[in-house]
Amino acid sequence: MNEKAPKKVRKSKATKPKPEAKASKTKTSESKIPGKKKVLVLGGGFGGVYAAKELERLGRGKLDVELVNANNYFVFQPLLPEVAAASIHSADAVVPLRQLLRRVQVRQAEIMGIDFDEKKVIVVQGTRRIPVDLYYDELVIVLGTSVDLKRFPGLSEHALTMKDLADAHRLRTHVIGCLETADVTDDPEVKRQLLTFVVVGAGFSGVETVAEMRELVRRALKYYPNIKPEDVSVYLIEYANRILPTFPADLAAYATKRLTIHGIEVLTGVGTKSATGTAVELTDGRVIPTSTIVATIGNGPHRLVETLDLDMHWARIKTDRYMRVPGRDHVWALGDAALIPLVDDPKEDPADYATQTAQFAVREGWQLAANIVAKLNGQELKPFAYKSKGSLASLGMSKAVADVYGFKLSGTLAWLLWRGFYLSFLPGFAAKLRVGVTWLLNSVMPPNIVQVQAPPPATRYIHYRKGDKVFEPGMLIDGFYTVIRGAFRLTIDNPETGEHFEKVFGPGEHFGERVLVRSALRTGLVVALEDGLLLFIAQKDFTRFARAFPFLDNYFKDYIERTFGGLDKSFAPGSTNAKTELETLP
Repeated sequence: MNEKAPKKVRKSKATKPKPEAKASKTKTSESKIPGKKKVLVLGGGFGGVYAAKELERLGRGKLDVELVNANNYFVFQPLLPEVAAASIHSADAVVPLRQLLRRVQVRQAEIMGIDFDEKKVIVVQGTRRIPVDLYYDELVIVLGTSVDLKRFPGLSEHALTMKDLADAHRLRTHVIGCLETADVTDDPEVKRQLLTFVVVGAGFSGVETVAEMRELVRRALKYYPNIKPEDVSVYLIEYANRILPTFPADLAAYATKRLTIHGIEVLTGVGTKSATGTAVELTDGRVIPTSTIVATIGNGPHRLVETLDLDMHWARIKTDRYMRVPGRDHVWALGDAALIPLVDDPKEDPADYATQTAQFAVREGWQLAANIVAKLNGQELKPFAYKSKGSLASLGMSKAVADVYGFKLSGTLAWLLWRGFYLSFLPGFAAKLRVGVTWLLNSVMPPNIVQVQAPPPATRYIHYRKGDKVFEPGMLIDGFYTVIRGAFRLTIDNPETGEHFEKVFGPGEHFGERVLVRSALRTGLVVALEDGLLLFIAQKDFTRFARAFPFLDNYFKDYIERTFGGLDKSFAPGSTNAKTELETLP
């Protein structure tokens, strides 16, 4: 299917510290244990954790193993949809790396680059942001993948994703926020938009996310008296001709039927063309007004991996059957970041390569650790070989589908198997106990609909379709806009004085600078004349920035004078009540 079609990634130069970084103070961290080989593992997912753990076990006394990860915890990604649906607590889906890897050095740091020639990894850690060089004898790259939605205009700016714990939190908060606003709004169009939820991509993540999100909304509705069940619309969009393409067709058909019964409209054979903050446009021309788009498509290479001078295919690092990276001595790769062949002469068939699943990553970690130890001992390496034991997918409402060891199951029995499998797969007894107890309590307790909001970003890109309103009279002033692409028309009318103002803004031009004089409400209407892109800067941040640079403050005041005829120009009622907000900035 096109939305998940693998793509080739161009090779690029190896990442090395910039000359400025070399000239600065750089701390160097080498192996702390003399006489031991240093093995660096980059990444704390399934592959990284199990590789590091097995390396320590097999190489005890001979290896100094260190794992580097941006976070100090391991995320059990299969449970992220349940975190988003408030079915389990966020703490139940993560385990501290130091608890999992008691005999492995764990370093929480941001990886800035790799110098293969000098066999070192450059990281920054803590608040001082001083580069640190980590030298290695063997390097294991397990950095996973990133989300790449550039092929779909507006999707990267307006879609939520389900890649990590923060994404799950963000989705849960967003869905509850939509319910809160929909319960009190008097505008039927806004209400319909708020209560329409769209998930793009119907693989494992997409199906489980849409099922759990629908379940959260269903359970929460009794606390929102002004929202009826029929007011809610949920869509699952898949470019292929059926959902769950890795499952047998009959199980995929069962899953489609169950999702439909739950009130989810499944659209197959159609893709996503573009998105804005208020709608998603499909490839067949349909436009679905919505405030919620969740994208589970668009896997791309990790940003660091993309900069390395490595042979890439399908956005993954090519390896041999032993998980060694060709052309780079002492470098290995596994997990989602690696393209590991399962046969000696692989073709352009995905079946010839290891799949990007947790069960494969765990076995890759074990085998890679054995190969590194065998190499250091001068022994023969073993090629990676593994056959999937099966697949499971939850459909919500205590239903699931399972294809395990060739046996196909569906319904409640498959759901119990799904829960039992993932409970057993969770690393650590404490995590298993917490999740098990939470599942039991949530079966009888009401859903947690507490909304913990994070502050919105100070700047962001916003896509608009032709005819969309950016703002209109009566809205609170929220920020400043710069046109990146497209054309936008500003119209200001005062029915009391008959004054009229109109101006079209193109790329490089801006509007909304009257936030500097803080009129309480918008007095104009801005409409997109064609599909376009704006850069938005929040009011307080824009005002702080402009006031910190007098030439900018003077420029915008002169611009307002030239364009509107002065700060006190009364284009609309209330506009003469402008006042400087410098004294009121927090």
